[in-house]
Amino acid sequence: MDARRRRLVRAIGAAPLALAAGLARPQAQPQTSDGGPFVPTPWVILDEMLKLADIRADDTVYDLGSGDGRLVIAAAKRYGARGVGVERDENLVIYSRAQAEVDGVADRVKFVQGDVLRTGVAGATVVTLYLLPRLVTQLVPKLRAELPAGARIVSHDYPLEPWRPDKTLIFDVAEKIPITGSTETKLFYYVVPARIHGQWRLETDELISASPAVLTVEQWPDRLEGTAILDGGSLQLRDLTLRADAISFELLNSGLILRFRGRVTGETLAGEMTGRGVKSTWRARRIP
Repeated sequence: MDARRRRLVRAIGAAPLALAAGLARPQAQPQTSDGGPFVPTPWVILDEMLKLADIRADDTVYDLGSGDGRLVIAAAKRYGARGVGVERDENLVIYSRAQAEVDGVADRVKFVQGDVLRTGVAGATVVTLYLLPRLVTQLVPKLRAELPAGARIVSHDYPLEPWRPDKTLIFDVAEKIPITGSTETKLFYYVVPARIHGQWRLETDELISASPAVLTVEQWPDRLEGTAILDGGSLQLRDLTLRADAISFELLNSGLILRFRGRVTGETLAGEMTGRGVKSTWRARRIP
């Protein structure tokens, strides 16, 4: 038996005959190195996480705290996605790499030993996690800063507070009783918004002020607020919403409602404005 084969058998910790049969869900599970038991995401919840994230073949899935690698491997096998698992336990990393070979997806996934708080995630289009609440909340500023607009996040059991989820699903799963003492399982789904905090110089084809207007947007994980300076006066941006790179808001100007819809592209906002019975285009450029 060559060195590579010995490493594979040692990592899997299962009978070589079972491996030869291509067992997709190994029965023997490794333990973490910190003295605590390894607690994998139940398969039924993993299935729901993948569906909620709407995994596609062009996605790159990062699983933070990837354990035995099952989620990343499943995303690659079922949807053709690429994936990266980040895990602090070296034994679990070795195990995951070996299992990726067994499942025939080693060319599409990789597993790295590292700290999830220090590992870059800029290459991800989907992030999944099943981590302690204190780690989850610490990840919020990192995820919002590094991930591209439109990236999807699914967190198992614990919300990314104070970020408000776009969707929450609740399940009863008997497999969770030995883990949490309850059957209740929650999945929190988030879509990463574009970063629009700051000031923007607004221009419109339809004249709405004698001088260029300035938009000021304040953006936090739990809320979004904005104002516009028109002809020296300050107006609130009404119904300001941002989902991925799609932005919308309204301005009540001189008794008339102006509705703005558009997209965020780098340092520019642009789209269509309706009001006064006409439609026109608008754009806003970030003020350094």
